[in-house]
Amino acid sequence: MAWGWAVGTLSLIGLSVAAEPVDIGSNRELMLDDHLFSSVQRLGFRQHRPVEREVILDFSEPWEGRKAFGFSVTGYATVLSEPGRFRMYYASWYGHRLKPGDPSQQFTGYCESRDGIHWTRPNLNRVAFGGSKRNNILRQGGTTSHNFAPFIDTRPGVPANEKYKAVGGNGQAFAFVSADGLEWRKLVETPFLDGTEKALDRYGAIHWGNNPANPRAILDSHNLAFWDGARKRYVFFFRAHLPALDREGKEIKGTVRSVMMCTSKDFRTWSDIRPIDLGVPRQAWRTGLYTTSLQPYPRSPGLLIGFPLLTVPRRPFKGGSFGMSETGLMYSRDGERFTVTDEAFLPPGRDTRNWTKHGNMFGWGLARTASDEWSMYYHQHDHQKTMHLRRATLRLDGFVSLHAGRYPGGEAISRPLVFQGSELEINVSTGVGGGVRVGLIDAGSGQVIPGYEQSDEFYGDQIAHVVHWKGKKDLARIAGRAVRLKLTMYDADLYSLRFRH
Repeated sequence: MAWGWAVGTLSLIGLSVAAEPVDIGSNRELMLDDHLFSSVQRLGFRQHRPVEREVILDFSEPWEGRKAFGFSVTGYATVLSEPGRFRMYYASWYGHRLKPGDPSQQFTGYCESRDGIHWTRPNLNRVAFGGSKRNNILRQGGTTSHNFAPFIDTRPGVPANEKYKAVGGNGQAFAFVSADGLEWRKLVETPFLDGTEKALDRYGAIHWGNNPANPRAILDSHNLAFWDGARKRYVFFFRAHLPALDREGKEIKGTVRSVMMCTSKDFRTWSDIRPIDLGVPRQAWRTGLYTTSLQPYPRSPGLLIGFPLLTVPRRPFKGGSFGMSETGLMYSRDGERFTVTDEAFLPPGRDTRNWTKHGNMFGWGLARTASDEWSMYYHQHDHQKTMHLRRATLRLDGFVSLHAGRYPGGEAISRPLVFQGSELEINVSTGVGGGVRVGLIDAGSGQVIPGYEQSDEFYGDQIAHVVHWKGKKDLARIAGRAVRLKLTMYDADLYSLRFRH
């Protein structure tokens, strides 16, 4: 598809001027793929990896498994962000069960931090362990401690005593509510989902064991729920073992770890149970989805972002592990169709202790630990004496960028966009010889809008650079009008853009 600049006008050869406009309002658009563009030349989409930081928890307490097993057994971290503090919930196993299947030695641990970097285990004085309640154990026993996953309910009008909600349960999913995040009660005594659910038959969820109350291989990992404000519903993502499918959608031999979802308006009654739509046959994966860490992205309403644990359960590794995992990147713009990118977000790396079946598992929650970065938390050295929780950081919006090489650079034209706001903000970085310029084109006529032919060139590194045209930035007079953006880039990465007031 060819296009180029003429004297005073832009030639849009091959681009339909009648294309339906996309109303982006003032929403921030991340450069995760070519969703926003009609034409891209000599540019590519580059995925970025987080920067590994310090170990924040070493899981050395006896109720975290090291004393009983000789190694730590913890997982499924959940991080909540509140004004002035961060809160973390995580599962741990002590071992030495009273009898096979007894879950009484499963715990939910609790930690706090003022900065998201330095974490402490407060003495909660709630659960006795070894004759003392001086520990950070929040909950003990029952399968709900296996994967207890809280969230802050942001639904407008939520009662104060239900500000915090949680899901938990292995094989059965229970709903919990709390006023303070510490004192929890079941919303209802019965599970809102279990293996007897008839809707699971439609998708062939795999059976296991002989327990009639828990007949299927579902809900046995970090299941997640939250209020999806963009779609005004609660959504619940849960793990299920499903049949492998061929490219025509027919069942073939084997099973695949995958993820299902359902929705609710009131957190009590759930419906529309189905596998998430990944856009590819399940047989096409060499990896299964163990967890997803799916969550609303705080800087872009409507966007769900996740860090799935991609697992190959039967592949041996020379270090002795049977099965291995790495963290991927996934996202959805509509809450229905999901994309898992083609490369690891965080691979195991050169440390052979990370090549394990459940290693490198990201927790749920993004923590804003600096003005320009997110912190994320993940387990390493799974089921080993050195097991720990580590922090990683990433630039705001920095999952994927629209990337231009140094020479000859590249150009892109957006789809017709309707926006609200008076300024164009871009999250961008360049090399010393790089630069970014933006032009605005009337989507109806295909002509450059006078005064907005090419912006002043930007070079540098800013999270929120406001674009100027000959020193002017005001776009109020063309807000609500269908326009195309023309990007010209050299040695640069564009992470996101938005029109703002």
